[in-house]
Amino acid sequence: MRVTQQILFSNFMRDVSSNRAQMGEIQSDLSSGKSVRVASQNPINFQRSRILEENIRKEEQYQSNIDSGLRQARLAQESLDETIDRLIDLKGIVVQGSTSSAGESVMKNMAQEVAAMRDGLINTLNLSYGDRYLFAGTNSSEKPFVKDTTAPGGVANNSNDTAPTVLVGDAVRVEMTVAGTEITDTPVGDLFVVLEDIEQALLSNDTSAVNAQLENADALIEHVTDVTARLGNNINNMEFMYERYESFRITQRSDISSLVDTDFAQAFSDLQRTQVAYESAMAVHSTMFKNTLLDYI
Repeated sequence: MRVTQQILFSNFMRDVSSNRAQMGEIQSDLSSGKSVRVASQNPINFQRSRILEENIRKEEQYQSNIDSGLRQARLAQESLDETIDRLIDLKGIVVQGSTSSAGESVMKNMAQEVAAMRDGLINTLNLSYGDRYLFAGTNSSEKPFVKDTTAPGGVANNSNDTAPTVLVGDAVRVEMTVAGTEITDTPVGDLFVVLEDIEQALLSNDTSAVNAQLENADALIEHVTDVTARLGNNINNMEFMYERYESFRITQRSDISSLVDTDFAQAFSDLQRTQVAYESAMAVHSTMFKNTLLDYI
């Protein structure tokens, strides 16, 4: 086969064009930080990275839901803790009132304390977050507990028995607080009715009737404590899921990076190699194509 100048020049141009294209691609990878920018560059990696990005967006929304749910749940937990403290104080009043040494005036003062305690509990359980009442169940736009002399225990209950939930995963919901009826519906009757019974027993200066309320006072404390513990478990579950999503996101970000991001060390190495090849080709070209037929005579 006769090797002509045209063949040499064509091979040279082909190799130089190839080197220039490689340098252009490497420079683009370095400047963008991405080795896969469109599907045609690597269809499999491009598709896998998009799936991972969609998972991350979905899990970030779940994290946002959980964050909002946790804020409300922790506020509700603080209110329930305060309710337990008030009920413990109530038991102290019942213990004091059940002794025969307490006089009538003292009993009336204690009855007033119980009435004030009832008002305090109403305010505590009417806790709101934004425009939502946390203990109103799904009837969250309406104040759950309102003083009403015609209602049992002197308190009208506008809540329902369905606690609001937050979506924390695919078809997974967690209760972020408790419904008001769950708090007031105790094994010994309505919480506010029990408070009223204690108040009336104190006003009547009936130590035996007050003494009979000791077990009820214990039952109220145990009931609200159980409700609070269940809410605490939900808080723990939400915190665990939030941390798990955070861990998943770090892992998936790393996977996306390995699929589409530029390996800078490798890219710089490839660029150097390509530049050396290009410069060598140009040097050979300048040497070969300046020769003429006279150089061989």
